[in-house]
Amino acid sequence: MERVLVNIPSDPIFERVVRASANELGQVIGLPPERIEDLKLAVSEAVNNAIDHGNQREVAKLVEVMFVLDHDKLEVRISDQGHGVEQPDFSRRIIEEQNLDSGMHRGFGLYLLSALVDDYELRSSQHGTVLTLRLYRKDMP
Repeated sequence: MERVLVNIPSDPIFERVVRASANELGQVIGLPPERIEDLKLAVSEAVNNAIDHGNQREVAKLVEVMFVLDHDKLEVRISDQGHGVEQPDFSRRIIEEQNLDSGMHRGFGLYLLSALVDDYELRSSQHGTVLTLRLYRKDMP
């Protein structure tokens, strides 16, 4: 198992560093180009959520991103230093048009993530939130 750790301040400008890391690691493990694009978008969404909602853009608070590579998957753990979030209700997976039109985007980020990665997990406490994204190397022996 190999690990790559990236810590960034809670400033959106640094999100591109994490996205570039996701791109490189996706290439290293041989993900197809469309899966790399999914990975980059998912990581970007998760990091921006951690910056905006978790750490409230407090630059002194870090967003930690750990990429863990093993023989069958790439796991990305995005951790913030915020005060935690409520566990969302994943049973409603349908985004209704009138909700989007009226600006009700709560939960849309997690819906998007669920469409981009193979598996994800959210753990939250008053000490912060950890979002784990997984992409499985289906085409590998």
